[in-house]
Amino acid sequence: MAAEILTEDLLRISLQRLSREVVKTYPQFGELLAQNMLRTCGLIPDLERAEHYRELGTLLTDLGRLYHAEADLLSTVESPD
Repeated sequence: MAAEILTEDLLRISLQRLSREVVKTYPQFGELLAQNMLRTCGLIPDLERAEHYRELGTLLTDLGRLYHAEADLLSTVESPD
């Protein structure tokens, strides 16, 4: 039980930090991350939490694709000589 609580706390802290960083580049995702993060915390039934974790995972995957696309664009830009 203690390990489960510790894992949830670490996840919550990581998502909070991620939300703050994401807002800088994709403000619309920052709010979605914060909302979904809150839905995974607390004393809600496991099945409901599982669905919120799925939603959050999908959001993080989509966000990762955006960052990868941005990185690809940046790496192909020629630097001015």
